[in-house]
Amino acid sequence: MIKTVKQACRFNTVIQNYRMSSGIENLADLINHAGDGREFFSRNFITHGMEQLFREGMLRLSGKSDQAVFELTQAMGGGKTHMMIALGLLARHAHLRPEVLPAELNERVEFGNARIAAFNGRNNPDNYIWGEIASQLGEEEAIKPYWVNGPKAVDQRMWKEIIGDQPTLILLDELPPYLQNASTQMFGNGTLADMAVYSLSALMSAALELPNCCIVIANLSGSYKAQTKALAEAVDNLQQEARRQAMTITPVQLAGNEIYEILKKRLIDELPDEGTIAEIAEEYAQQVKKAEDGGYIVAASIEQIAEQVRETYPFHPSFKHLVALFKENEGFRQTRGLMQFTARLLKSVDQRETDDVFLVGTQHLDFNDAQVKDEIERIAPNLIPAITHDIADDGDSIAEMIDNELGEDAAQQVVTLLLASSLSRAVGGRIGLSESEVIEFLAAPNRKADAFLDALQRLREQAWYLHREEQRLFIKETENLSRQIERNAKEIPQPKIDQALINRLSGILQPVRKNAYQDVQALPRLDELKLGGPRVLIVIKPDGKVPPSELQNFFDYQQEKNNLLVLTGQDSHLTDAVEDRLRELYAIEQINKRLKPGDTLYEEARDRMEEAEDRFNKALSAAYNRVYFPSVDDIDGREFLAPVTIDNGLKLGEGDQSAEAQIEALLANPRANYKLAMDLADDFNQYFAMAEEYLWPAGKENRRTPWKDVVSRAKSNPAWPWMPGASGMDTLKAEALKQGRWRLGEDGYIEKGPFPKEKTSVNISLVGAHPETGESILSLTPRHAGESPVVYYSTKPDFAGSDPQVDDLENFHTAEGTLYFRVEDPTGKYDVGTPARWLADLKIRHQVSPAGDKRTVTLQCTPSAEMHYTLDGSNPKDGKLYEGPFEIGPEAVRLLVHAKAGEATKNADFQIPASGDKRVQIDDTKPARLGSGKRVALDTTDRVFGVINRFRDQAGTRFKGVRIEIGEGENTVTVRFQEREITAAMIEGTVNSLRDVLKEDQAPVAITVSDGIQFESGFEVKEFAKIAGMELRPGDVTQEE
Repeated sequence: MIKTVKQACRFNTVIQNYRMSSGIENLADLINHAGDGREFFSRNFITHGMEQLFREGMLRLSGKSDQAVFELTQAMGGGKTHMMIALGLLARHAHLRPEVLPAELNERVEFGNARIAAFNGRNNPDNYIWGEIASQLGEEEAIKPYWVNGPKAVDQRMWKEIIGDQPTLILLDELPPYLQNASTQMFGNGTLADMAVYSLSALMSAALELPNCCIVIANLSGSYKAQTKALAEAVDNLQQEARRQAMTITPVQLAGNEIYEILKKRLIDELPDEGTIAEIAEEYAQQVKKAEDGGYIVAASIEQIAEQVRETYPFHPSFKHLVALFKENEGFRQTRGLMQFTARLLKSVDQRETDDVFLVGTQHLDFNDAQVKDEIERIAPNLIPAITHDIADDGDSIAEMIDNELGEDAAQQVVTLLLASSLSRAVGGRIGLSESEVIEFLAAPNRKADAFLDALQRLREQAWYLHREEQRLFIKETENLSRQIERNAKEIPQPKIDQALINRLSGILQPVRKNAYQDVQALPRLDELKLGGPRVLIVIKPDGKVPPSELQNFFDYQQEKNNLLVLTGQDSHLTDAVEDRLRELYAIEQINKRLKPGDTLYEEARDRMEEAEDRFNKALSAAYNRVYFPSVDDIDGREFLAPVTIDNGLKLGEGDQSAEAQIEALLANPRANYKLAMDLADDFNQYFAMAEEYLWPAGKENRRTPWKDVVSRAKSNPAWPWMPGASGMDTLKAEALKQGRWRLGEDGYIEKGPFPKEKTSVNISLVGAHPETGESILSLTPRHAGESPVVYYSTKPDFAGSDPQVDDLENFHTAEGTLYFRVEDPTGKYDVGTPARWLADLKIRHQVSPAGDKRTVTLQCTPSAEMHYTLDGSNPKDGKLYEGPFEIGPEAVRLLVHAKAGEATKNADFQIPASGDKRVQIDDTKPARLGSGKRVALDTTDRVFGVINRFRDQAGTRFKGVRIEIGEGENTVTVRFQEREITAAMIEGTVNSLRDVLKEDQAPVAITVSDGIQFESGFEVKEFAKIAGMELRPGDVTQEE
């Protein structure tokens, strides 16, 4: 079992009340010979910067280095004064050198105790800066002329005399405040600052020529902000001189591991042995890799992670990364500031109720501690509202409430870590962490990545100051999208939310398949709801405001009780969740509409809208989970709304995953007593019988009833199962009629069996016409006439006992235009029915013959008929009786003919061109008809399908007198359409169906059209002629003028 930090380490008690001021060293202590330095070095870590200064500075004092001037660069609090004191102690106390310096360096140091002058620019001595330096070096009298009667700048020669050859260390700290004051004092044509800069420049130049003189100066630009132009000029001049001569040294590398060593040295009295640290490092590495294996992060190797932990223990490696983000903040005291920050962090860990910290990270800061909160206020004061509302407020913050609900501190760790990553105030500074970085930094023994992710998701929904930009999460002083959403959601008027919910429900439940219902009424007022159309789904809020009794009362008062179903739920708490989620979604949608690509919140708002949509859908799915459908109690016959529960929530997808499909499946299930007859096509007979029982009037004599009454009873009787779709009842009727179970009268009445005994009848089919006589050849098929039917025929509907009898039913010839056929059953089983009338299809032909300078026209009609004609375009029915050939002139004429044979009539329209004009006159734009006298044969399969493909989509192109032949020789199957006009699409359907039935999908096809073709335009006639391979001649095509 690995040890926690509190078990493995002993913290210095200073962490309980650390003050930054307690870590500030004073050069005056060095000047005043305070202590011998042993205690100083015992509590300090020798950084690389220190080692560099010790080496170069001590060798210079020994006369063994050419580098005389050193500039320490780091912001205030970075350890510059500390380094000066350290070098001063080594220069003054030879006995410290073997304990502090490397052996090889100590051997090269060959001086005893050096003279030291240390000046802090916050002092303002009467003898000025140069007098103070010289006096500390023991040359008070020598420098007196340069200040006693007023300031006088010291030149390089004088400095060389004052310093001489003795080992001399001059330390200059915080010069800008001194120069600031000096720049306000005028002397002659300049200021005291001018003399100070000149004197210090001369001092540095003199030091270059004095082999045992060493000057250490704290950097000027980063430690004090110039307030005046004079000061800025003075600092700049001195800075240039220092940079020209000095070696630059940084006291502490905050980006490396030195800072950890300093913190450990100052704040932790006891650390565990290497073995204990190695165990902890190994366990942490395993936890990080476990997070990587779970797909949460992409991490370094186990060895690298373990090595990082060993280097930074007891601090988490992320501590260095997070500190780097804010250490350059203006006013942050670098090493001293970080020391105080870390002391507050260790105090938080030490005070933690649960001893569960194995590596110390910024996520462990306790912001309920006033000192810790003050520390953040010092670094980033604008974030205090964020801390109070989102992170720590004695149990009332968002994170604390989330953790109270989850039973752990995951939310506080996540948001505290993100706060620490958000402390940078540098312009363009990087702040925040990615989601994977959060998981990587928080991975620890006994903690699960999912818990942190769950907490993060909740924080994104509830925290006010947590922001996201380009996949980075951070804390900001401004309110975030969540706060905007929360505020906007509360302000949305209730009517808007109600309408939004209605729109959502209507969209989700919109009938597409229309099997169970064809209309939706979402959240209506029941007292205002009017039914009477298609079957409707009524959606009622499951908030308890419409109790079951009120719903039943509504049902009881409906006429069409079997024409509705109800979707609702049974938990009012879930209803509240739906409204809350909808308010959130509505608010995000409104915010999203105001944003455009490139806006700071655009990406986050888009993601939040997807998340809110998902949360709303889940709430809706859980809340609306019960369907009520009309039913009848099996015991007492009571009509009521029967409930059935939707398992696993309402589906909100599309197609088979839609709410509509789910409701359909539920209603077609035994749990709903098969209310929806989705199996209609599989068991028509069952539903025929049920319809005859439930939907017809009672009594055997009531076999006929208006179909509309049947439909009305289907909508009113809850015992009747629902036929699928809006036309389900029509589907049932059509199948019953097709099977002969029901009959439909011309008066709109539907009749169920048993039916009255059938009477005799006959089907008459035209087989063809005799090529010589023009007689019609008929095929007669008697029905309901027994095995030996007798068929009589007459030209009139009234039959006498002497009427002739048809001898050959399959091959009956007649020249008549009208005949009636009467069928008798010799057995007497069937009564004689009404005679069937047959009208001949009269075919009128004309022939034009030359007769000198004129022409004669001969007309012929088969069967023979009386004909009248006109040549002036008037109605031929009232025209001249045709008695034989007649003359016409050479000009083009229009011949209209009317033929009548009994009750059969026919009109013909012939365009006779002028003499010598052999052209076929066709207008491409006008409707046209290929005359009935033009027999058209499509005698090859490719021609047949050429016509089909060309005219398949033209419902206006219709063929009459079509005969289709499929197959060859004795296996040929023929279908005749007689008088019925059909389209190319119908021809294709017939051909394909016959091929399927015959199981010969490549059987040859031929078609004959004997009674003409109607085309949508003259152009289509020409196209047809090309495909059919036929030549159009004058008179073949007729078009209206």
